[in-house]
Amino acid sequence: MGKFTSRIYNFNAGPAMLPTEVMEKAQGEFLNYQGSGMSVMEMSHREAHFQSILDESLASLRTLLQIPERYGVVYFPGGATLQFSAIPLNYLAAGESADFAQTGVWAAKAFLEAQKFYPGVKSIFDGKPSGYMEIPEITDDLISDKAKYVYITSNNTIYGTRYGKIPKVKKTPLVADMTSELLSRKLNIEDFSVIFAGAQKNIGPSGLTIVIYDKEKLPLQKHPIPNLMNYALMEKSGSVYNTPPTYSIYIANLVFQWLLKKGGLEVMEKENEEKAALLYSSIDSSSLYTAPVPPNNRSVMNAIFRLKDTALDKAFLEGAESAGLCGLKGYRDVGGFRASIYNAMPKSGIETLISYMKEFERKA
Repeated sequence: MGKFTSRIYNFNAGPAMLPTEVMEKAQGEFLNYQGSGMSVMEMSHREAHFQSILDESLASLRTLLQIPERYGVVYFPGGATLQFSAIPLNYLAAGESADFAQTGVWAAKAFLEAQKFYPGVKSIFDGKPSGYMEIPEITDDLISDKAKYVYITSNNTIYGTRYGKIPKVKKTPLVADMTSELLSRKLNIEDFSVIFAGAQKNIGPSGLTIVIYDKEKLPLQKHPIPNLMNYALMEKSGSVYNTPPTYSIYIANLVFQWLLKKGGLEVMEKENEEKAALLYSSIDSSSLYTAPVPPNNRSVMNAIFRLKDTALDKAFLEGAESAGLCGLKGYRDVGGFRASIYNAMPKSGIETLISYMKEFERKA
């Protein structure tokens, strides 16, 4: 590990880089939040100071995403993986089914988790044979007649793929795991019945999950649902049925304010597209590096690349870390390299990475 005296460029997939401006504000308020004499980390979740943070954060998120009033917005503990169980328990009754597009490990895990409770759920796409390099075109014709919802993972962190366009399905509610891209681009919330996302990519620290759901499409189930997975109960309690991850919510609120100050998601989407285009262009024009994902399926958040001479992998990674370019090692089951370029990654980070890659190629 390096001993750096200033901030590095953090390309980790998550927990990921946070905006420096946000971190500095949190640092300034750490011991004494707005004259309260205590840190947000020490506050009761039932206390007025924290309630104001909670209310502001939810209102700001609604503004950023233009969330209609009929949608509930709820903070959950347990990470996004908890929703792999919560969604089928909330949306399926005994004997009912849903369709899953398995475009990566996390979608496959969500499918297997749903199968534990509802054996009839169906896989309508399996990307494993292609190494998860494909993204299906999901239309109403592909969806089973008995499916109560269709489930997608909109961006695949591990494999560097995404749905360039969100599927437009009319007959079946769309459920989307958007953990690694929520708040990175504009969305039409009414295209979805449920969106959920772990916070540790574009939103804040790990331990917090956001669920946005259409309350009018939430069925009233007769079977018991664990309280911390029960959408109606958690929404009715205002996200404080139990002690929520208070400091993570505080940081998320600062991130929301930062995004609003920047101009919102339209501005953020443009910046992200420009950053990704710079990096992919450099890789595609290289004789040493290659990007395995087909251009139409490439993620804007997670750029996967490899060295054509894998014997150089170790030297590349060591040199990058010495240069303050952290977290570039690819996922353990995939290998190669991954640059996660979330909202907080400045353009200068991409330019520094490209400069290092070119210098490494020159010397190779």
